[in-house]
This record gives sequence, structure tokens and C-alpha cells, in this order.
Amino acid sequence: MKEYFYNLITGERRVLLGPILRPFLLLASLLFLACVRLRFFLYKARFMRSRGLPAPVISVGNITWGGTGKTPLVEAILSWLYDKGFTAVLLTRGYGKDEDRVIASNMGHTRVISGERRLLNAINYCKENKADIFVLDDGFQHFKIKRDIDIVTVNAQSPFGNNMLLPAGFLREPLNAIKRADIVVITKSDLVPRQRLAEIISCVKDVSKDILICRARHKPEFLLTDSGQNKPLEYIKNKRVTSVSALADNYSFAKTIENLGAEIVSSLFYIDHHRYTAGDVKKIIKSLNDFHVNIVVTTEKDWVKLAPMVKGPIAGGIDFLVLRVKLEVEEDEIFYRRLSAVLPG
Repeated sequence: MKEYFYNLITGERRVLLGPILRPFLLLASLLFLACVRLRFFLYKARFMRSRGLPAPVISVGNITWGGTGKTPLVEAILSWLYDKGFTAVLLTRGYGKDEDRVIASNMGHTRVISGERRLLNAINYCKENKADIFVLDDGFQHFKIKRDIDIVTVNAQSPFGNNMLLPAGFLREPLNAIKRADIVVITKSDLVPRQRLAEIISCVKDVSKDILICRARHKPEFLLTDSGQNKPLEYIKNKRVTSVSALADNYSFAKTIENLGAEIVSSLFYIDHHRYTAGDVKKIIKSLNDFHVNIVVTTEKDWVKLAPMVKGPIAGGIDFLVLRVKLEVEEDEIFYRRLSAVLPG
């Protein structure tokens, strides 16, 4: 169903009843806009109130649906906080449990609290535990919690989708909502031409001239085998591989693999947060056999879902590799200096 609506919105593939349904999506977008504005007005007029937490809050969010590189940025911030000696607590909605599991695995030093009632979860946590700082994942539209700094991530390859609100487009709020942010981080900035990047920066500055704009890129670190061993990125250079991913931006992942020198002979793309089935695994195995390939390269959040399904004889002779990436902010000094201003002590 997700794939159907994705193709309905983007028009990448023809879907049943597409021309008939799209006008109704436009009407639904107008209703969605009215709800967004009403909700914002209720908080601004204090009919609904935001509540502060016992520790500072750094919010990382976006204004589009998926694919902005928010999770790697959250990991980068959590690692920075840990290195500075702070006890950080991550508050997530828990909808994308695959991301939560990846963060929990990579950030063993951070307490991850999942659940839609993030305010209540934070309050309950603080009754018996210490938190120096909270990181609010996907928090830009979460007005219930007061934040000390708001970060918005924008994907350089698809910054604002088709510039239309859900469900006719991918925007969760009108573009001018960016003026509420303190920092905009343009992710995957190395994957677009300079002129395109300049256009995105200009678009953001048209909304808010004083906002801090940083560029970031996803830097591959190493490959992780299905047995948990690290392999250098050069391991797949000049090798024939199959890429498997379920992201909002599958093409960027495939491009990254190609940039590492691998030859992608087949790709299996699924919609973001896809839940793999036994049928999907059979499809992957068939693709490998058809193209005479024995190497699969996938993402961390896909592997946490695939791993339980490809153990044992079914994966015999297949080399499953997980690409580990980290996000690097180009203007890291000024970026982390801005974050330092809200830290306790």
C-alpha cells in the first residue's frame, strides 16, 4: 500500500486510478494545510502549551516525509555529546523501529526511549534517572516539548519534493515553517552540482536570512559482514554486487556503492520502512542466481530486518555486507559551537 501511494504521488510509475485520485489528493492537501495552521495557531496563542524538560532539548527534524538523513545526524550529535562527557537521552516516536534499533546498536552509551508519548516518557525517565540533555528525534512538528535548539535536515537531492503538502506531496509543513528552525543541515550536499546546492541555500535564506545553514555528506566508514566482522571499503572494489535497500532515497545508496568501485549488476529497491517477507528473500536469492552474484550490499536499517531471515542454509555461499556510514558536517566547528551554547554547565 505504501508503494502504491508513493508512486501515486511521484508519478514514477503508473498506478491504477492515478489520474482520478490525484485531484482528491490535492483537496486533501488543502485540508491538511488547514489542520497544520490551526495546530500552530493553538500553540502560538497558548490554547495548547509546550512543556519544558528538566534538561536542555536538541530537536532534529525535517519538513518532508523521509529520506533526509536525519538518523545519521542524530548519531553524530549523540557521539559528540558522549565525547564531551554528557549523559544524553534520545526520545523517538518509535514508528520507524528499524532506525531505533540501529541507533541503539551503534550508540550503546545512549539511552533510547521509544514511544509516541515522548513528553510523558521523558518525565517518567527523569523521576529515577539522570539526563544531562535530551535529543528529540523527528521533533520539528512536536510542539508538546519545548526545545532549546531546532535543527531541520534537508535532502539536497530532493529538498522539498514536489513542493506540495501531504498527501499530494511530501511536505509536512509549508516551506516557510523553516523560519522556526535555528539550523538547517543540507544533507547529501556532495551528490548535487554546486549550482543546485546554491539554489537550495538561496531558497532557505529567502525564508530566513539569519538562519545557520550547514552542508553535510554521508561518508562511508567500513563494511560489516553478517558475522559482525569489519571489512575495508576496498573489499568490494571491482566486484560484482547486488544492492538491496528500502529507503526514501534508494538511488543515493546505490550511487554510494558505485562510488566505492563496485559494479552493481542488480538492485532491489523497496519503499522506506519496508518490512521484508520470505517472498522478498526468495526474490533476492533469485536475483543473485540469475546474475551469478554472491555479494549483497545493504544498509544498516535494512539489515536489522533482513538478518533474522537470511541465516543458515538459505544464505549459504552469499556474502551479506552492511555499509556503515557516518554523517560529516562541513561547517562542523560553527555547528557544534551553536549546540554547545545550550549544553548545561
